[in-house]
Amino acid sequence: MLSIFVETSCNRYNRDECVDCHVYEPLADIPKSDWHMTPDQARVMAEKIGQVDVLNTLAQQEINLTGGEATQNPHIVEIFKIFKTAAPSVCLHTNLEMNSKSSKRWLRLVEILKEGGRADITLYPTAWEKFQKPLLKELITIQNRMIVNVIFENLPHLQMQTALLMNFFSEEGSDFDHVVQLLKDYDDKVSWLVKNQPDCDEAIYTTHMDDTEAFAHGKKFTLGLSLLPAFKVGPKGIRPMTSLPFPRDPYLIHCPAARGSIDIMTIRQTGEMTPCCDVGNLKCQPEFGNLLTDSPDKIMAKFKESSKKMSTGIERNQENLKSGQSGKWVEEGIPPYCG
Repeated sequence: MLSIFVETSCNRYNRDECVDCHVYEPLADIPKSDWHMTPDQARVMAEKIGQVDVLNTLAQQEINLTGGEATQNPHIVEIFKIFKTAAPSVCLHTNLEMNSKSSKRWLRLVEILKEGGRADITLYPTAWEKFQKPLLKELITIQNRMIVNVIFENLPHLQMQTALLMNFFSEEGSDFDHVVQLLKDYDDKVSWLVKNQPDCDEAIYTTHMDDTEAFAHGKKFTLGLSLLPAFKVGPKGIRPMTSLPFPRDPYLIHCPAARGSIDIMTIRQTGEMTPCCDVGNLKCQPEFGNLLTDSPDKIMAKFKESSKKMSTGIERNQENLKSGQSGKWVEEGIPPYCG
């Protein structure tokens, strides 16, 4: 999958609400003139995606338009249509925090859905009753599949959010019974952990949740559930790798790119690329090229060079971990918590 950031501004962290988030980047150093990706930038990116085999292969899986809040980009409908020429499936990620069905952001979203796009959402309990719940009722009547991201700070927080979704779909009729059952499976397992293993580490959590399906498939609607641990974000927008749900020092992230498998390529609004679902605030230094300014040949050369550098850096991280030097940066520029 290609994850493309089309908008810097987020209506939530503009209000300094996001202290715990999996993708946060401060706006202070980014001029407002650069907050929105332009259609011209999208055209350059779409053309080069078709010229770089690795990117084209990922695009054939899906392109995800995100941010910030993607619907805040006034050009988002045109940008969607441009990227649709490079991929069979293009989805848009939204926090669905919109004032009403007359909101410009909602109208943009509906137009994208009419053009064959899909909207995925992140659940925010503070916005649920007033904004998300009413519009989600509308959304599930005009699209038949969706991924809901649940960012949780701890197990009770995950339990509460699972219950919100389960209660919501319980009220939507028998067409959603399969969704309710999936959410009940999650609720039962998380509730057991809260009661019996409230301070469990990630290994216990993963083992306990391992055989739970990620999708509830039905004739009229399919729901995908993505559970994402939240990370405390520092004042400069950098997240230290101490997971709130599962404390561990260091918190080691397994990087498939370092093992030669690039499953997600993140393309920032600047055109810079990183093979990670993060926006770049992990500060991984190997460069995979710039989709706006580099030629396809230069991008491919950087792919090869940086892949080797990541592999070497990961090996050194593992050596440091074994020798008691965890947390030390290696010369390859690989964050010490990536392995």
